[in-house]
Formats: sequence, structure tokens, C-alpha cells
Amino acid sequence: MKTRPSLIFSVLIALVFPSASQTRRAHVIETGQFHGDEIHARSGERWLGLFVSRRRSALRYSTINVTKVFDDITDYGTDQKTGKRVRVNSSVQPLLLASHTTALTPGPVITAFKMKEGDYSHGLDRFPLTLRLGQKSYVLKVVAPDQNPQPCPEINFPRNARLVLISGHSQQVLYTLDVCGNEPNWYLVWAGDLDRDGKLDLYVNVTQHYDVSERKLFLSSQARRGKLVREVGSFKTGGC
Repeated sequence: MKTRPSLIFSVLIALVFPSASQTRRAHVIETGQFHGDEIHARSGERWLGLFVSRRRSALRYSTINVTKVFDDITDYGTDQKTGKRVRVNSSVQPLLLASHTTALTPGPVITAFKMKEGDYSHGLDRFPLTLRLGQKSYVLKVVAPDQNPQPCPEINFPRNARLVLISGHSQQVLYTLDVCGNEPNWYLVWAGDLDRDGKLDLYVNVTQHYDVSERKLFLSSQARRGKLVREVGSFKTGGC
């Protein structure tokens, strides 16, 4: 049986230009001090960092340094050092670090929103955000799953709340609360054009529990058909 030329051509295209579903998931971390099992990076590795300042933002490769430190929680009462501190060889530390992804490349990027350092008061459950990138407008907000929402006690979320991204006639659910969770806190860390396709990308903090932080990176260039973005990586950390 003869193979059709069009089929061969399609196979070659798929090999050279993999689809979004074939794109390797990124490893995402941040600089700072964490529990040891939350960091799998090693000193000397080169990761792509997002550096954001008032004047400009850029992705650039940086060599990371991981050192063992005393963990106030897990090392209490011992002389062990199971915690890990992550830094890069720069006087300015990046907002995030990504590795093992072909979706991002070094160079300038556009920042549409950056959370002020240490300001966690503007939760998305209380303050929906309107974001602009070029001529496009987006809304990131928390919505109820139906028209008759049941409120959660002592928090601003409705039961089974959803975090949605809206642009024009398109709407996508990014994250869903399991019933009421345990004092969850959702907020946007950064938004802009990280992959340089002219569409909005997001780095957002979502959680089911007050003592857990899960930062998720969403890229528009990896979105499936009919969607706005796709999650390509996450960084999960805990407190106690």
C-alpha cells in the first residue's frame, strides 16, 4: 500500500513543530527559602528567569545557587539543615524561574500587571481584575458555579468557586475550589506577554488551604483550540 504524500508531510510537520499538547511541562520555582522537598533544582543549573522592573521586563538565563539552611519548622530542636535557599547570580532576583520548556526564550517581555511585593490584600475573591495587553482586554475574576450560589462561611468565596479568565466572547475556567476549602487565598502575581505571541499570560497564586501556596504559570501560546491559555507549570510550597 502506498503512503499518501500529504500524510508524510503531516508527520514531518508534527515532528518539526510539535503541538501544544506535546510541549514539555515546565519546572517552575522562585528565589527564597523553602522546605527541602519543595526544591529539586541544583546549584550551577541555568534557568530562565523573569526579571521585572519599573522600566522593563525580560527573560534571561541565570545560574542558580541552592544552599542548605536551617528550617524553622522541620529542623526545630535539631542541628540539621534540611531547608533550601534559592538565589541567582544577580543583584536583582527574578520573579520566577522556569526550566525544561521550549515555549519561552530569552529577551524582552511586556508586563501588564505585577503584584506589589508583600501585598496579599487584593484577593481575587474581592477584587476582579481588568487587564489590557495591546488592544485586547481581559478580566480575571472569581465566579459562582451556578445562578444560585451558596456562600462559604467566614470567607468571600461561594461554594465550588471558579477562577475564570474572560476575553471578548471567550471564557475559561482556570481553577476550581473544592467546596469551601480551608481559608483559600487567590491572587494574581504577574500578567503580561511572556511568550511574545501578543496574548495574555498569567502567573497566579491559587490554593485550597491557607497554609499552602500554589503558583501556576499559564501561557497563551500553549492553549488548546478554543481556549485562552494553558497551564504549563506550577510551584507548590507549604508553611507549617
